[in-house]
Amino acid sequence: MKKKSLLAVLITWVLVLGLLAGCAEKTATPPNTSVAPSEDSSGDEQYPDKDPSKTTITISAVRPISGANVSFEQNNFGPIYKMWVEEVNAAGGIRVKEYGNRKLTIDLKVYDDTSDVGLMVDLLIKTMTEDKVDFVLSPCSTANLQAAIPIFDQYGYLMLGAEGGGTDTRPLYDQYEDIFFTTSFSVHQVPAMAELFNELGIKKVFITYMQDAHGLEYLETTEEEFPKYGIEFEAVAAPWDFADVTPIITQAMDSGADAFIAYCYPPWNASFIGTSISMGYNPKAFLVGPGGSQQSFYEASGGAAINGLMFEGAWSVNSGPAFADFAEKIAAYYADDPNWAPEWWGTAGYWGAMEMFQIAIEETGTLDNAVIADYLHNNTFETSLGPMKFENHELTIDSWAGMIGQYIDGVAEVIDVGAKRTAEPIYPKPDWPAA
Repeated sequence: MKKKSLLAVLITWVLVLGLLAGCAEKTATPPNTSVAPSEDSSGDEQYPDKDPSKTTITISAVRPISGANVSFEQNNFGPIYKMWVEEVNAAGGIRVKEYGNRKLTIDLKVYDDTSDVGLMVDLLIKTMTEDKVDFVLSPCSTANLQAAIPIFDQYGYLMLGAEGGGTDTRPLYDQYEDIFFTTSFSVHQVPAMAELFNELGIKKVFITYMQDAHGLEYLETTEEEFPKYGIEFEAVAAPWDFADVTPIITQAMDSGADAFIAYCYPPWNASFIGTSISMGYNPKAFLVGPGGSQQSFYEASGGAAINGLMFEGAWSVNSGPAFADFAEKIAAYYADDPNWAPEWWGTAGYWGAMEMFQIAIEETGTLDNAVIADYLHNNTFETSLGPMKFENHELTIDSWAGMIGQYIDGVAEVIDVGAKRTAEPIYPKPDWPAA
């Protein structure tokens, strides 16, 4: 993979900031039923066909093909849904009982919202009212998801969320039934982080955070979780200008903390790393948020020079044979795309969710969004990455491969305490190279 300069990553990610900042149980189906993809039918069984002329399942999406959020389309959910559609069609489509148990291929139409939430809303309404597709895929970012949820509900579409989610989306669960979230966030990650830090013997942490929904949410969860282990922390708001974070690093050095955490966005995280290297600041642990899980960020921020960097996430090629196969498959699919790089936070969950969606269609035998949503709410699914289940609109903890990652000799590893750990954490981490 081509390495990009740190400056290039900084320029790209500062554009992402604007939209990142925004960064009921039913009883119709027996709950907790383990299901797997339907076996291919020989066609001997007879099923009524509600529309013999229908040959495709029409799906649309409103995504950031251009603009500030384009990197998410390139590296996060974008690669997943495109690969899923191609794989489904290569297998002949999805078998749907209400259409004579025939296999229907997927006809996908994607609109570019240019990373603009207003345009995203307009295009969503357009595709739902004019295209009248069978399903609509998720837009990108927490802010876009929050704006999109009432539209999905109004026009009768289930929403299988991708990039986005947080504690501020949870109040919507009681109001909107057919919404699902597939990305872990603070209430999943920070408890795992606190448990890990306790195991490592970390007694004091210096935290810098963005004064926005993301930073404040993670700080609030930290205030709840760290005291459970007697972990002391000092929290300082990050400056809005990431160009000079010297004062923050100076405060971190003076704090004497064992660990440094940045609940910030990629431009800040890259700047914190670069400034720490130049100032010789070497805490025993260094953990960053969004961006840290993308291999391109690691490579551009110094690669082997920042061995031991921790990040919010996570899954690994070492999470098991299925994850290794998944990583190999997606790498092969995007081998000729210079913009793609592995992402170790959400992509595994997104792939599992698309498989769950497909299984739900096959098992219910319908394209009815409400029926499929009901099935998603009330069943456990045997995906290629293992059992997955939605509980209260979110993937269960057991559905994820991990919560905290660390780059160890260039490999993203899961370092959660417990059975999901793929490698022993490096602690203390190696010192940065001399500036």
